[in-house]
Order: sequence, then C-alpha cells, then structure tokens
Amino acid sequence: MFIQVKNLYFSYPYSHSNLFEDFSLQFSEGWTCVAGSNGCGKSSLLRLISGSITPDSGKISLTGAGEAGIIYCEQETAEIPENLYSAFWSSDNDVRKLFSRLCITEEMIERYESLSGGEKKRIQIACALAENPCVLLLDEPTNHLDSKSSSMISDILESFSGIGIMVSHDRSFADRLCSKTIYLYNEAASFAGGRDCTVFDSYSCGLSEALELRKKGSMESREEWERLNAKAASERQRSARLESENQKAKSRLSKKAIDSRDHDAQAKIDAARISGKDRVTGDAKARLESQIRQTESERDGIKKALQRKEGFSVSGSDNFKPLVIDEDVIEAGIYKLKIPHIEISQGMKVALVGENGVGKSLFVRHVILLLEKVGRKKDLLYLPQEISDEEREAVLSRFFALEENEKGEVLSTLFRLGSQPERLALLRNSRENSGLSGEILSPGELRKLMIALSVQNSLSLLILDEPTNHMDITSVLALENALSALSCPMLVVSHDRTFLRKITNVCMLFEKEGNQGQVTISSEPA
Repeated sequence: MFIQVKNLYFSYPYSHSNLFEDFSLQFSEGWTCVAGSNGCGKSSLLRLISGSITPDSGKISLTGAGEAGIIYCEQETAEIPENLYSAFWSSDNDVRKLFSRLCITEEMIERYESLSGGEKKRIQIACALAENPCVLLLDEPTNHLDSKSSSMISDILESFSGIGIMVSHDRSFADRLCSKTIYLYNEAASFAGGRDCTVFDSYSCGLSEALELRKKGSMESREEWERLNAKAASERQRSARLESENQKAKSRLSKKAIDSRDHDAQAKIDAARISGKDRVTGDAKARLESQIRQTESERDGIKKALQRKEGFSVSGSDNFKPLVIDEDVIEAGIYKLKIPHIEISQGMKVALVGENGVGKSLFVRHVILLLEKVGRKKDLLYLPQEISDEEREAVLSRFFALEENEKGEVLSTLFRLGSQPERLALLRNSRENSGLSGEILSPGELRKLMIALSVQNSLSLLILDEPTNHMDITSVLALENALSALSCPMLVVSHDRTFLRKITNVCMLFEKEGNQGQVTISSEPA
C-alpha cells in the first residue's frame, strides 16, 4: 500500500507563484514526519492528500488500500468530531478499548466544549482511529499536550498499521514514531538560483537525525561550492598571467621593431616561430581554459545553500539582581501548591515541567506578582501560552507605532527567528488592511513578534509559557539557538523535552496528589 504524488501543481488564488510545481513523491506504510518552515506547504500537502483541496494538475493516488479511507486530523480541535457519539458508544470492543486506553470518559464527551486542548486532541485522534483508516494524517498533534497525554497518544499511534503522515515540530514525539522524514522548503529561499516553489529532501530516519543530516549536508555543499569557486578564481588568475606571457611572447616574435635590413634578427624570429616556441604559452592557456570550464561546471552543479543569521541579544541582560522566592504555599481555589525556597540568579535557566493542571502557570503568576511588588515588572518578558485578540491588537499597535529604523530592527530579529522576508514585507505594509495583518500573522509569528519587540528593551528575566506552540521546526531551532546563547535568567514552561534540554540548566518538577501539589528542584536535565 502506498500513496503516489505525481507531477503535482498547486497554487492558492491570491498567490503569484506555484506552491507546488512538478512535485512528485511517494509515501509507504509506517509513519513519516513532514517538517519545514511556515508557508512551505506542509498543511497544504496533507489537505491535498486528504482531498479537501484539489490540485491544479497532477495526480495523487492511493494504491492497495481496499475500501479503507483517509482521515485528516487538523491542528484545531474546536469542532466536535462527527462520529464522536457513535464511536464512543460503539459495540466494537477494539474501539471501546481505544477510548479507554486514551482515558476518555463519558463525562468528557458530555462537556467537550470545556475540555483542554490536550483532552480534545485525544478525542479527535480516538475518533479518527475508530474509523479504521488506511491513511491517517495528523497536523501538529502535540500542541498543548502534556507529557502524559503525548505518551498515551504515541503508544496508540505506534500500533497503527497503515500509512501515517504527521506534520510536527516535536522531535521527541516524531522520533519515536517516524522512520522517515520529508523536509519541505522553498528552493529559492534556501539555495542560490533556486525555483520559487516548494521542493523536498527525503531522509530514512526520524526528525532529529534528519535535521542534523540536513544541517551537515548544507554546510558540506556550501563548503564544496566555495572550494570549487576559489579553485576557478585561482585558475582564472593563472590564465590571465599566461595571457600576459603570451602577449609578451608575441611581442618578442614580432618583426615590427626590427630593421628590414637586419636579416639575422628576422631569421631568428622565423626559426622561433617554426620551432613552435611561440605556441607554448598559448597551448597552456587553452588547456587551462578547458580546466576552468570543467571546474565551473562542477561548481554550478552544486546547490549553494544560503546562510541565514540567527539569534538575538538582550540589552541590559547582564545586570540582573537575584530574585529570592521564599518557601511558601500558593493557592488557586481548593488547590494548594507548596514551593521551596529558590533564588533566581544570573545564568539560571529553569525548566518548569509536569502534567497539565499541576500549578506551573500558578507559579509563574506568583513570580510575576513578586516582580510587581518590587517594581521590576518592566524588566520582564512574559510570553503567555494563549494570546487574546486584545493582546494581539496591542502587540500589532506597538509594532506599527515604531519609527522605521526601530521597525527594521524588529523585522531583522524576526528574520533571525525563522520568518520569511516576503511575510515581513507584508507585515510592514499591512497597517491599512487589518484583515491582512491578521491573515499573515499566525500564532507562531505573533509569538516571535512579541519576543522581537521585547528584546529591543533592557530585560532581566524571560518567562516563556509553551513558546514553541504553533511554531515550525525552523523557528523552534532558531529560538532554541538564540535562548541557549543568552546569559539572562529565564523560566520556561514546555512539554518539548528536546527543546528544554538544549536551553535549560535547572529543572523544577511539579507534581500533585488530589488537591495538593509540590515542587522539587534538580540540576538534572528536564
């Protein structure tokens, strides 16, 4: 059983270029991860395979599937799955076990609208699997999932026997399930002289290894291009020297400056011409010109990877006065969380880990309140997990109110965090059309804009609540590299263990039993 995508062409009505152009690839049984930057067509590819959108030309065929169908689980979970009730109360024992393994109860079914994002995602995937599809398409399945939910879902998906395709930036989750990775990218944005459409590289491994191979391959191809380019330049210099020597030789063999009556001198020149001495440098130059053409042909056959600057600096980040948090019990309704004494000092990068509902956000609010009491809130960058429409408009208003040079600095930081130049140009010019700004500023882009705006000021402490949610893998890696290079202290709430291991050096583990919670601190990786 396999999916064949052949000679696919597709573009959106508002686009001036094709998203996919003569695009062909094949998916076989097992799990494949599809990764790449925002806008490269990951979700579009899943929708094309599912049939929810139609290609302009080309063919997508499913071979060897029988009557089984294709199920597409999109990122959003607001809509109740159509088969929720029939699946949950199914007479099929395997389906009932499926809901049980994902800890889905009747009470959850009855209050679907009030469930957390992670709970809705478990239900969405259970309902999809209940249909026994031959092809399962998942778009960012781990957004909002805690480690327990993520583990439950990966346990279930591991036993899926059909063709599984997931779009994901969660390296731990993807690595566990996927034995193949397809990395999509705009060729013109990645390589000199590339086409303005999406192409792909294929790797027979999980996402983490694929990213390492891609990074290594880009570096090696660029180094080889530079080596051959330098070789061609050196050969052209040698050719120029031979040309100069050739001109001098021709000048020496010229009779123009010799007296017509000096027969001996004319005879010597004739003898030199006959012996071929005047052709030595000319022949050497001809051979070298052939070598230059060969070297340049080899060079031009290599894709020259374009380099993107990454990272950002935070002004005033070396002047952090330690923040002392005393041992305390903080409350939210009937829930009580016991926190130990902790001193947040320069260079501390603290991972806040634990299941949803154990009090991580409660602790974050406690820290922010302490900063407010001592008049230090202005030195804080707080990136919340959910950003309201009002906050979104406030962030956009801050950006549009900047002077042009300040806008340029913010856009430069956004670029270094993985945003594409054409999207930045639209953002710069979209004030007159608020609908457009809302359209181009995805949740991931909004998070990056908040970071880019905040780092223009002096900051002492960064508090980031699920910063990688809605971000593509390019942005996650850029943010990861930037945060790991910063010296200012930070508190990071995340379920992405790979991300936390790269940027943090202290772990705060949140656990609860009933209405009581506690926090333990460790220097072990998250």
